[in-house]
Amino acid sequence: MVQPIALQDNLAKTQAVERMNQILKAQGEVGQQVVASSLKEKAAAEMERTKASEKLDMVIIRNDDEEKQKKEKEEKRKKQQDSDGNDSDNKPRHLDLRG
Repeated sequence: MVQPIALQDNLAKTQAVERMNQILKAQGEVGQQVVASSLKEKAAAEMERTKASEKLDMVIIRNDDEEKQKKEKEEKRKKQQDSDGNDSDNKPRHLDLRG
C-alpha cells in the first residue's frame, strides 16, 4: 500500500510536471513561430532583391534601345546628306588639292 506522505508528494509534483510540460510545449510553438517569421522576412528580402535587379535590367535595355535609335538616326542623316549632296550638285565630296 502507498504511504500517505508519498501520495501528497506525488500530487504536488504532478502540478509542477504539468507546468513544465506546458512550458516545453509553448517553447516549441514559439520557436516555430520565430523560424516562420524569419523565413517570411528572408522571402520578402529576396523578392525585393529580385525586383531591384529587374529594374536594373530594364534600364540597361532602355539604354541599348536608345543607342540603337541614335545610330539609326545618324545613319539616316548621313544617307540624307549623301543623297542631297550627290543629287543636287553632282560634285565630289572631297577637294583635289594636288591638281
